[in-house]
Amino acid sequence: MRGRNTINTLSLMLLLLIVTLIISCRSIPLQNTEKVLPVLPSTIEEAVSPGETLELQNSEQEVDNLLPANFPQLTDSEIERILLNTIPGSFLPVTNDNGRIRIIFSDLDQNGYRDAFFLVVKNREGLDAGFTNLSDVSNLLKDNSREVDFFLAVYLQLKGSMISMYRIPIGSSDVLSDFSVFQLKKGDIIPLGINISFQALKGLNSEWIIFSTYNKFSLFSMTENISSHSITSDIDGNNVLDIVEWEDGLEEGTGYETYLTWYRWNGKEYREYLSTNIVRNLNAFLEQSGLYLAFDQKEEFFIYSLNSGDLLKYRNSSKKYSDWLSRIFRPVPGSNSESDNFEDCSKIQSIIFPSILENPYTPGNNTLNICNLNVRFVCTDGYSFIRTVRILMNPNPFQKQQFSFYLE
Repeated sequence: MRGRNTINTLSLMLLLLIVTLIISCRSIPLQNTEKVLPVLPSTIEEAVSPGETLELQNSEQEVDNLLPANFPQLTDSEIERILLNTIPGSFLPVTNDNGRIRIIFSDLDQNGYRDAFFLVVKNREGLDAGFTNLSDVSNLLKDNSREVDFFLAVYLQLKGSMISMYRIPIGSSDVLSDFSVFQLKKGDIIPLGINISFQALKGLNSEWIIFSTYNKFSLFSMTENISSHSITSDIDGNNVLDIVEWEDGLEEGTGYETYLTWYRWNGKEYREYLSTNIVRNLNAFLEQSGLYLAFDQKEEFFIYSLNSGDLLKYRNSSKKYSDWLSRIFRPVPGSNSESDNFEDCSKIQSIIFPSILENPYTPGNNTLNICNLNVRFVCTDGYSFIRTVRILMNPNPFQKQQFSFYLE
């Protein structure tokens, strides 16, 4: 009897041990399925202006299950109601003329639901947070005007509600000029760019906030004034927006130089990629072209001075050398040299281009950047005449051939 009781006791203990092990094993996977929390990369903290603190909203609020769920899409009015109930009293949302929050909608977390981006300002007595009032340029001239502190608020739509993700400090200004969304990569929502521009007395300041994922973003600042311009276009043809900064400055021995800096998207942020200049390089282009002509190096001249498309036309043509020169160097309308032609020149002794002392090009998007110059040809028999030439700057000025003669 005692042996049977011992066996029963041992069996009971063994059963309890097995149950304990099963429970323990079943609990292990749960430790590896923690809900996703918003993560603030270290690079974001470094991007915030000194003295400012980026507020990661609801850091204890778990943003779980970013995959689409069976929840109805919130309407605009439902989203706005939730936002108004969650914005702290120390902030005011920027509104349209109808009093509704000025919201940009986009699916930042790619879960099939619209997320909300809007501006808030630091609340103070008597402040009108309407976009019309904040964008009034006359605010710059008011003696009693006080700069307004702006922040970008980002809310994610999850499980039928709006979760506050970020409140990003942008800066202080008297005049808000623009609040808009733009695409960095053609056809793709992500990366997503938000532009906030402010008008100042000396120019326009633009702040870009670029989200590479729902929980990672970078900042980029641009200034438009009399000496600095930023051009945004796809200059290398990879369907991703590039930034080319034009900066004017005085250079000893040259005059006023224009420096170009190419900022390229690397998947996380815009970083400086290449740099070049205009005035010095243009003078070098003209000098070398003149030397090829003076030494009668026809093939070298066309290879150096024509773009690839025009060079192919030249090589496939049966026209004379003088005819091609006449297509590049055109008569000056209304001048005495209008009837002159290159066949009257026994041999070119020299070609005199003007010395370029400042940038002849104007910053612009999606336009041919061309400048016009008058050129003097001097022949070996003393005969001379004037022509005009159009010089095209490559849409991608960082390529090896920065300039070429425009073929009429």
